[in-house]
Order: sequence, then C-alpha cells, then structure tokens
Amino acid sequence: MPELNENQTISQRLMARVTAAFSEDLLPQRREFDDDNFDQHMVSNRKAAYRYVLVAIAVILAPIDTHNFLAGHYLPAFAGMAVLLLFLINIVLLSRDKDPFLSPPTVLLITLALVILSLIYGQNYNLYWVYPLLVALPVLLKTRVSVWLGILVGLIVTPFVWMRFDTNTAIIVCLSMAHTWLISAWLMYAVSQQSRKLSELAVTDPLTGAYNRRRLQGEARDALQTWQRYRRPATLLLMDVDHFKSVNDEHGHEVGDRALRSLVEVLNQRLRRLDQVFRFGGEEFVALLAETDEVRAVHVAEELRAHIAQIDIVPECRITVSVGVCDVTQADSVDHWLNMCDRALYQAKGAGRNQVVIATPGNSGLATESIN
Repeated sequence: MPELNENQTISQRLMARVTAAFSEDLLPQRREFDDDNFDQHMVSNRKAAYRYVLVAIAVILAPIDTHNFLAGHYLPAFAGMAVLLLFLINIVLLSRDKDPFLSPPTVLLITLALVILSLIYGQNYNLYWVYPLLVALPVLLKTRVSVWLGILVGLIVTPFVWMRFDTNTAIIVCLSMAHTWLISAWLMYAVSQQSRKLSELAVTDPLTGAYNRRRLQGEARDALQTWQRYRRPATLLLMDVDHFKSVNDEHGHEVGDRALRSLVEVLNQRLRRLDQVFRFGGEEFVALLAETDEVRAVHVAEELRAHIAQIDIVPECRITVSVGVCDVTQADSVDHWLNMCDRALYQAKGAGRNQVVIATPGNSGLATESIN
C-alpha cells in the first residue's frame, strides 16, 4: 500500500489507497519453482480493488433493495438482502487481509442472477445493474475470463432487453452495454500494462537491460528462502570484466558501453530462461541459476568464461571475465551469499584473471583451469 502522510485528510488518504489498488498489476502470476511465494504487495492491492468494487455494488444495491421492500416485491427484496449480507462478509474479510468468502466470478454471477430475477418481476430499471457488472469484469478477472464472461452476460441479458423495449431502444441499450464493457476492459488493460512497464523500469539497468541490484536482492532472498524451506538449490555467479578500465581508456566509453551490452546479450543467450542476469555495479554482473547445485553451476560458469574469451564481444578488443561461484547452501543471508561470491571473484582476479573460483566455507576458493 502507498505511504500515507499524517497531514493528509481522510479523503486524500482514501484516494491514495484506491489509486494504488487500481494502478498495480491486479493479476499476480505464480513464479516457477516457487508456487507458495506471491508478491504480497500485489496480492494486497488486488484484495483492495476487490473490496472497493464490492463496496460500490453494495452502495447501489442498498436503495434498490429498500425500494423493493416498500413496493411489496418481497422475493427480489429478500434475495437482495442475502446478496448484501454476502457482500458485507466479503468486505469485512478483505478489510482484515483475509481470503474472501466468495470469489469474484461467484460474486458476478450472483449479481447477474439478481438482475435476471428483478427483470422477471418487471423491474426494467434493474437492467442498468448490468453496467457496473460489466465494468467490474475486467477489474476483478483475467482478461480472457472477462471476455468470455462478458459475452455470457450479453447473451443472457439481450433477450430481456428485446422483450421489454422497442427495437430502437433495445439497439441503443445493447450497444451501450457493449461499449461499457469494451471501454472498461481497454482501460484496465492499459493501466495494467503501464504498471508493468513502470515496475520493469524500476528493476532494470537502463544501459544493459539486465536486472538491477534492487531486483537481485529480492530474487536472491526468494532463492535463499526456497532453499531453507524446500531444499531447492540455487547458485550465484559473480562476474567481472577483466581490465575494463583499460577498455574505456584505450577505446572510449562508447566501446565500453557496447561491450557491457553485448556481454549481457551473450549471457542471456547462453543461460536458460529460468536463470536471471543482474548488473551488480560497474562492470560486475551476477547470474542467479535456479535449481542448480554447485557442480552444475561451475560447469556453466566455465562454459560462459571460455565462450566469452573465444568470441568477439566487441571488434575493438578482446574481453575476458573472472567468475566467483557460490551456491545457496553456504549462505546465511543474502549479504553473506554475495560477500562469499565477491571473495571468490577477488581470488579469481588475484590468480591471473580469466578464472572461475568456487567459494568455500574457509573462503580459500578453488580456481579452475583458465583458457588464455
């Protein structure tokens, strides 16, 4: 949730919370090999968005339900009271950051059933319930589900429209419902895409396109927790471009920047999609190898080092890298894990560079054979 200023008014705080709820990615995805770990911030925002939609629908339903009681339409009135009660239970649970009693599709289908019941009783004005229903679809559901459920709502409601209104009115009502649904879906898609782009910019290095150190901290923490909880291995490779200062001094910073970008491209091409590359700082990069133990990681590191030494990263000069390797089993914390990689890298550079060194508990390291 957003940081709130103590000097803000109640309305300003409410606006800040609503804005945050509807401007984040409402559909968090499960990560590979980490089915139980969700981004709690995204989940909290999605629950908040669900709660606000329920509040909005309940506010509309309450006076309609009151009118039904006064008009003697007791069946839709009691049905409306039951729906209101279910909504209130959901709102309370979501306010306490608990899982809702009813899923969004169930709420939407119950609301649709209430609309149809009202139409059967001749309450044509309840047809306009369909509009907030169509607005809520893209907010609460995945895009593909929203498409099919929106079509289903249209197919169910359209016969009532044509039975209750003349042809011109029916055409206008159907078109307006379609426009409401399409505009709502487009707006939510645009908001989610913009939010995703902003999130990517916040964790991406602008020069190389690799993830930045901020993202590394989070991913390494997740990997460490996954090891502690499920004993799933992971290994960090800390790589440093050898004699990078001389590349900048002799060939200019433009060549140096191209070398870093090309290096990241090579790493992404040679590693699996499951693995991630981060810019650690300057000419240092980290590769997080998921589901990879130390033996396999050393093999990968040696292949990368040898491949980089043999190809032309940039035409102007030859590039080599030194690599420090440390698997998650040796780490007590993320900082400890990175420090062990850093010490192994320091030993690789001290041993003549273009080396792969394995971090050990005693920090002595073991250098593999280099290609010169």
